[in-house]
Amino acid sequence: MRKTLFILVLAVITTTTYAQKGFLRGKILDKEFGDGLIGATVSKQGTGIGSAADFDGNYSLALDAGTHTIVFQFVSYQTITISDVVITEGELTKLDVEMGSASTELEEVVVTATEIRDTDIALLTVQKRSVNTVDGISSQTFRKVGDSDLGAAMKRVTGVSVQGGKYVYVRGLGDRYSKTTLNGMGIPGLDPDRNAVQIDIFPTNTIENVVVYKTFTPDLMGDFAGGIVDIETKSFPEEKTTNVSFGVGFNPEMHLRNDAITYDGGGTDFLGFDDGTRKLPFDKSTFIENAVGANAVEGAQIEGFTRAFDSQLGAKRASNFMNYNFTFNHGNQIDKEKVTIGYNAIFSYKKNEEYYDRVTFGETIKSNDKSINDLQGEAIRSGTIGNKDVTWNALVGGALKFENHSFSANILRTQNGISSAFEGNSADLDDNPSVLAVDVLTYSQRSVTSGMLIGKHNFDKFKVEWKGNLNWSRIYEPDFRQTQIEIEDEGTFGLNVGVGAGVDRFYRDLNETGQSFKFDVTYPFGDKNKLKAGAISTFKKRDFEVIEYLFVNRGDIAITEDPNSLLQSENIWTLDKGVGIVARGNGINPSKTFDARQSVFGAYVMSEMNILSNLKAIYGVRAEKVMMYYTGEDQSGEELDDQETLNALDILPSANLVYSLSEDMNLRGSYNRTLARPSFKEKSNAQIFDPISGRTFIGNLDVDETHISNFDVRWEYFFGRGEMVSFSGFYKDFSGHIEMISFDTAPDQVTIRNAGKSTVTGIEVEFRKNITNNLAFGTNASFVKSAIDMKEVIVNTDGKTEYELRQENLRDGETMESTRDMSGQAPYVVNGYLNISNNNKSINANISYNVQGETLNIVGSGRFPDIYTKSFHSLNLNVYKDLGADMKSRVTLGVNNILGAERENVYKSYEAKDEVYSIFQPGRTFTAKYSYTF
Repeated sequence: MRKTLFILVLAVITTTTYAQKGFLRGKILDKEFGDGLIGATVSKQGTGIGSAADFDGNYSLALDAGTHTIVFQFVSYQTITISDVVITEGELTKLDVEMGSASTELEEVVVTATEIRDTDIALLTVQKRSVNTVDGISSQTFRKVGDSDLGAAMKRVTGVSVQGGKYVYVRGLGDRYSKTTLNGMGIPGLDPDRNAVQIDIFPTNTIENVVVYKTFTPDLMGDFAGGIVDIETKSFPEEKTTNVSFGVGFNPEMHLRNDAITYDGGGTDFLGFDDGTRKLPFDKSTFIENAVGANAVEGAQIEGFTRAFDSQLGAKRASNFMNYNFTFNHGNQIDKEKVTIGYNAIFSYKKNEEYYDRVTFGETIKSNDKSINDLQGEAIRSGTIGNKDVTWNALVGGALKFENHSFSANILRTQNGISSAFEGNSADLDDNPSVLAVDVLTYSQRSVTSGMLIGKHNFDKFKVEWKGNLNWSRIYEPDFRQTQIEIEDEGTFGLNVGVGAGVDRFYRDLNETGQSFKFDVTYPFGDKNKLKAGAISTFKKRDFEVIEYLFVNRGDIAITEDPNSLLQSENIWTLDKGVGIVARGNGINPSKTFDARQSVFGAYVMSEMNILSNLKAIYGVRAEKVMMYYTGEDQSGEELDDQETLNALDILPSANLVYSLSEDMNLRGSYNRTLARPSFKEKSNAQIFDPISGRTFIGNLDVDETHISNFDVRWEYFFGRGEMVSFSGFYKDFSGHIEMISFDTAPDQVTIRNAGKSTVTGIEVEFRKNITNNLAFGTNASFVKSAIDMKEVIVNTDGKTEYELRQENLRDGETMESTRDMSGQAPYVVNGYLNISNNNKSINANISYNVQGETLNIVGSGRFPDIYTKSFHSLNLNVYKDLGADMKSRVTLGVNNILGAERENVYKSYEAKDEVYSIFQPGRTFTAKYSYTF
């Protein structure tokens, strides 16, 4: 208690001490290499007031209010003097500088502060001098444009597309090849089977930079193909900041409706977790016997189990509200004599209401008659969906920085709960024609807890950095309820299991833990050369179980169209009556339940060497050893007990060349080997059923790693503050590309496999230009040609190739090449933005556009056609206005999906009309937000 009181008093004294001063803070960078200049000094000219940069190049200097001349100095570097630096009492002035070697520039540089105001100098220097091909976006850009979350901001990065406002894909490659890390370490998202993390959970005012690595170096993770998106949070906020914001979103097609669809949930749904309302009402190992032939004791038990289930099976109509959100964050940097303290605390909460009035899921197939090009329907499910989606996030971080050492720690907790209801019809159009009235009620509770500890140490001859993290993830899906009632002739109804009618309830629970530790050492030698080495160990473990029960009609009770009537008391089976609805099931389904674990050990060595004064070589090798184990049933039903399913040692060489054509112009070239690994879900016998779409994912224990050879070349020119142009070319050779395919026996099932040889050839272009002080324009585009050799893809146990199978199902007059598009690879990605502001930047308008080309999503099999994701043209507007004499209030207005684009997946076949696989109509959303900075 005394210690806590002492800290509080110390904080008050510190605040009082600096009350009459302001702060000058920023980063001092090596102009040639982009590194922070450790020990570089910053001082007020003509005084003894000064400070030194830490090993990241960051500095902090407390100064009296007024106008000052600031001097930046470092041994063997050109001195920089900046005049007219205005310091305001109690406020922060930010100033980043680049220092060049005195051997090439002998004269002192003298400039005024107004010449370098409001720039992205730090990130552009990193981008210009990086050993990798990188793109990114900085905290200064966030401030200028006014994006509140990272999902909106990332649309401005070259070669990047943002799916659903949450997931970042690099160069049009799908989730498998686009990885998201936090401060250089992998963390799980709300869906641990994704490499990408939901980036919209991060408020932009807590982020330092976001860097997109597009070429591999050995110090990065080996599972790298499209790119890595690294989110760097602020360990040391530039100034003491407390920010609160409130926002709402209104979609005319979704919100403030009296006929929205939902169902009764629990009392804590608004907090993102179930309060026990949906939990299984008895032990999960309970076996409910067949009621036929039951004795008195068994009959009483069966009846009791049946009555224990919640009787609500049907969706209901009710009013809904708009989207709304709240964010609070507080952070500060406290400078002491021998230590700097930094901390951040963030909490955000949002609730989104979704209502889709016309949702369709279709299943089609090619005709047996090869003269018929039109696809024929197998089944169609259509209806209305209502979602209530609650997400909250809490991030707490703290850091200590000494002269040559720093330590930082953060804990991230994300909680999400989605309650969904579906009401519609499902029609079988082929073998067993029937129409079912379908009601589905689901709840998915997802949580992620991640703790990270980072240490950085600077010694005389080398730098050491280590990172460790622990992760806990859970996806808890209690009491999924699917009710399908057959609509018979003359308005009668039934539960005929022969056409798929009946009541199914299942419970799924996924728990995953992970831990990793990373260690890096950097040793400088010669004329600014570097030798770097390190190691990493990662362990993951997953437990997944499925509990299933079904309800059958014993005897001849009348079935109505109301699903809620099925489990009413009078309709429950009893031994005395001998008729009624009764539960049946084995509890835990062993064929769908599994445990799995994975370990990865990696080590690398690399060197940065200046071959010539303007030619740098970065080369090295990384080795990774991976092992995976599986407990559960395989596809044949055989029980596996901690069976080894993957054991591989991968050697990943890398070579990069950077040739400086001039101070602001580079030519880059690189070659490297990387890989991609299957997820736990993919490398399993899991059968994961989606009751809303009626589709099932089936894992494949035999799926293996993908190995990729990458070739990149890029020319880049930085011709002004925040201005640049670049042209890139890249080529990727995939061996064993993992792709999703239609299951060869049913169009409503998908699985995965390794394909044969695949190639990706692409170009990228980026252009950023400040047309005037108040008008900025930017565009970037990637164009890609992908191909996979179908003659190398084995599709069945008979050894038949995909090419042969497709040949057998060609339509009359149809011809076919031996290659096709690679699944998951978009043919193009285009981003563009226009930013307009007034002179003092208090008003800003930004309009952005993003589109990803039509992409092969699921590969067809035999008579089942390919499924493509249609282009989604995303046009969005964001306008903000700062208010008040101190400009601490901000009002932001926006429109998302101005064009009203639809999210659509379609079946495509030779000279046939595209048929719907799935279609959603999100409509336009109008947003308003108010934020205040204390």
